[in-house]
Amino acid sequence: MSAHRKLRLLTHPWRLVIERFDAGTSPANVLAGAPSAGLLAVVRSPESLTLVRGLREREETQAEIWRAIEIAGSFAFSETGVLAAIAAPLAAAGISIFAVNSYETDFVLVQEHELDRARAVVADAGHLLV
Repeated sequence: MSAHRKLRLLTHPWRLVIERFDAGTSPANVLAGAPSAGLLAVVRSPESLTLVRGLREREETQAEIWRAIEIAGSFAFSETGVLAAIAAPLAAAGISIFAVNSYETDFVLVQEHELDRARAVVADAGHLLV
């Protein structure tokens, strides 16, 4: 990817939580109560099962709330630097991210209280917020 390429970014209204379960947890069990709308991701590693899901209506949580910024459009697997083009300016600004990838694109999750600042940082880096 060209260092000067501008990416189009979408900010979604989804309010998301990231949950960690023991490695032996069944994905079917954690998916059973997950909302059907918005972003949903399950990742299993030898250490744990991670679930990214939408906050349920009227759900009270002590967990951090995350918001999704989507890199609009799809990219070939061979294209390099797409996620780095967003992650690098956010890291330089001290904004932590949680990246989630789909077959079509990448999502960069930022803590809800950092969303406005994150949007300003990526805009200052030359990316287009739509």
